[in-house]
Amino acid sequence: MLTRLLGLFVLVSFVTAACGSLDTTVSEPVAVRLAADPSAPTGDWVAGINQAGWDFHRHLVGNAVSSPVSIGFAFGLARAGASDDSGAALNRIFGFPAEDPHSAANTVDLMLAEASRGPTTLEVANRLFPDDDFSPLAEFLDTAASSYGATVQPIDTSDGTAAADTINQWVSETTRGLIPAIVSESVVRNQQLVLVNTVYLKADWAVPFLPELTSEGQFHTGANQSVTVSFMHDMEPVDRRYVQLENADAVELSYQGGELAMWIIVPRDPAGLAAVEASLDGEALTGLRNTAQTGLVDLTMPKWEQTLPPADLFEWLCPSGFCSGAGFDRISPGLFITAALHAAKVIVDEKGTEAAAATAMEFAMSGPPPADLTIVADRPFLWAIVHENTGALLFIGRLIDPTA
Repeated sequence: MLTRLLGLFVLVSFVTAACGSLDTTVSEPVAVRLAADPSAPTGDWVAGINQAGWDFHRHLVGNAVSSPVSIGFAFGLARAGASDDSGAALNRIFGFPAEDPHSAANTVDLMLAEASRGPTTLEVANRLFPDDDFSPLAEFLDTAASSYGATVQPIDTSDGTAAADTINQWVSETTRGLIPAIVSESVVRNQQLVLVNTVYLKADWAVPFLPELTSEGQFHTGANQSVTVSFMHDMEPVDRRYVQLENADAVELSYQGGELAMWIIVPRDPAGLAAVEASLDGEALTGLRNTAQTGLVDLTMPKWEQTLPPADLFEWLCPSGFCSGAGFDRISPGLFITAALHAAKVIVDEKGTEAAAATAMEFAMSGPPPADLTIVADRPFLWAIVHENTGALLFIGRLIDPTA
């Protein structure tokens, strides 16, 4: 009888990236999207989700890929409907600002959208899938639409197969088919609400790698162990920002448009990745851009593809005091959360636009100058994709084995 009286809430955070657009039929939001607020505490919001995202990254083992931004937006939206105890736990874990957290999330989201121009696509989407017999409270729906741009699509969750198909179709569309499914029928059957967030990124390198320079080489995965992978090479040293840390070299690879960049952090010791990770946190990772110097870098790095299958976020969250069963009575009295999943995918290769490729070939026609720094990423390393204007960590990852 108790399970009939209490509502159920499934939160699904999902993200995908590829290294541009798609029309989808979406439900009308219930409120007008607010404009960006320059006084909103965006710095505090970003710092909180960056650190939480780094903590989740450290929770993962082996090859790892995740999106602090996706997890932050999903739980930020859920926070709008949390009970006092659940909200306090989320504030503690994610560092949400005490004042105007949803205004901050809205402003960051709109700032990220400004990076979607030219060949770069960066899209954040939120959708609520309530059971067609369930009505969330109006105040929650208003915040979801006005601060997160969330649309609403009722589904019949008593038919778990059809409900999962509807959700997975939307996920597949918003991620351009890179991830065809995120939920199973057993996850959504008879639930009252499913909240889904997606982040999609496609960006071209400012200085692309030439495919004809890609060659096979050995990537050292461990002591006396290696795998054969395809390595991309600079034709000649490229003007890049870099930081020489105590035990690693970090280099920035800018994307076209200048608002996004990937940082590669390569340990000098082939077995030193754990020590490098232990020396960093979310603030240090995004702070690389503030301490960087500019010089000619000769870079060799592998092509790779990484996937995080749907991961149970409660394995990470519950030890910090936020577990399945946490209340969300500001969505609807008696509602509680039953599942929280996060999945991610990233593809890194030589791709660039024709214009960028032509520029690279013209650049390569001059004689190669000496490099200030040579980096060969032939060993386990860290990487992060950062939004320059906000410092938000869009994606972070650990590459142990490019062939796994």
